[in-house]
Amino acid sequence: MQLGGEDWSQTLRIPAGVQWYFNDLAQLKVKKMRFELLIIADQLEMTPVEWEQLHAKVDPYNVVFLPGAAGDELQQYFLARTQARLLKSDRQAFVSAIPQYYYVGQQGMGIGPDAFSVSPSYQGSQRWKDSAALELTVDSDDWEPLANLRTNLFVDPKRQLTVWPVFQHDANVEIRYRFVLVYGSERQTYEFSEAQLQKPQVIPTPIIARNQFLSVIIFVKGHGQITLGNLELRWARYGLGTFINGGQAWQDLESRDEVQFFFNPGDLRPPLCVYFAGYHSKKSFEGYFMMKKMKVPYLLITDSRLEGGAFYTGPFFNQAVPKIIDQHLQLLGFDHTQLVMSGISMGTYGAIKFGLRQKAHAVIAAKPLVHLGTIAQRSRLARPDEFGTSFDLARELIAAPNELDETSLRQLDQKIIDALIHEDASETSLNLAYMFDDDYDPNALAVLKKHLLGRARQINYYGLPGRHNDDSSGMIKWFLRQYERVLKEDFGR
Repeated sequence: MQLGGEDWSQTLRIPAGVQWYFNDLAQLKVKKMRFELLIIADQLEMTPVEWEQLHAKVDPYNVVFLPGAAGDELQQYFLARTQARLLKSDRQAFVSAIPQYYYVGQQGMGIGPDAFSVSPSYQGSQRWKDSAALELTVDSDDWEPLANLRTNLFVDPKRQLTVWPVFQHDANVEIRYRFVLVYGSERQTYEFSEAQLQKPQVIPTPIIARNQFLSVIIFVKGHGQITLGNLELRWARYGLGTFINGGQAWQDLESRDEVQFFFNPGDLRPPLCVYFAGYHSKKSFEGYFMMKKMKVPYLLITDSRLEGGAFYTGPFFNQAVPKIIDQHLQLLGFDHTQLVMSGISMGTYGAIKFGLRQKAHAVIAAKPLVHLGTIAQRSRLARPDEFGTSFDLARELIAAPNELDETSLRQLDQKIIDALIHEDASETSLNLAYMFDDDYDPNALAVLKKHLLGRARQINYYGLPGRHNDDSSGMIKWFLRQYERVLKEDFGR
């Protein structure tokens, strides 16, 4: 949709598949109409109702405006709520790139080291760290192939991929990744050095409607140890975002850990609601539409490490997550009394830990998981062949990774207890919902009550029959009711 100015579709080449509307405000009343891009080309005269209708039809970060088109107070408010971007590039170049920059959906995946074959010429040792990482020895003065992906990767038509490989190595070792593209009879090679891989890289494959396939080869040289983790892949957004337009990612270059987050300004009124994603193997932002319906400012925070998340643990996350939250509180002009933290299942670990650390007004946690050692220990008998990632996580977190025993798992459980004891909970209310027969962490509620009852401002809890993964719909209904109650009673919304 273009609003204001001269109709660009009459003077510019519009890409095939793009449906262009010009000053067509009648579309605001079409119930299922959504705009993937809004261009504001001039100052507009619209009623508050029309601005609200327009806001409901377009997502944040999918609005651009021309110089001089900031408009009146209502228009400026709309631009702030949508995080609109000033268009500085050539108009034809911008319009031609619309299909690549503004499209529906998000897609990402992590390819574990078990999907790679070690080179037949490799003579060194191999040590698996459960399924999370493979440790190898490098001993070569020249570049040599170390491993290659067993099966080719499918590249979705009309999409390019952003890659973020996870690896660690000794100082005397170097690494580079080679991607070989095959489409029809064509073949192209793209190679990234470690210097280039200091940030995620887009593989510049042709943007065509035909199927394309990528093979991956890892080359190394030097002398020492190297550890290979996931190869993270996602649809490219070319600097406009991670997963979706507006999404951001911070990386730690030493650990190669990455935290992704997305901010929606909502109506710019308190509170700021933070949602920590649960465990999900599809790498993406979880809870986007659920949180958007509340019309509040919100942050989505995602931990996509390992197969589907590592519970927001580790030095990098402990430093990065509070900084992300504080930056957005300052951006909105809010303080910690106007902060609500929330999560479901794996997301509750982040919501509770960082909620107490940030002295949030409220924490909403459904199916709380707090004992990471217990979750791994119960995988043997209580949940055989289910959630093996708990072992990967335990091995990453315990002090002596080779000693995965009952003592080390109990020490891992103690981490959250230490956090509960040392944080000031006097300004925070906790709203908790648990499963009566939780087979992941059956004592989570009891421990939270033991250490926070009488210290927290308030604790409300609710239970449903079943195991951890039962009655998810009932838990989500409770979760939304708690949000509705907190927003209404505490913030007058």
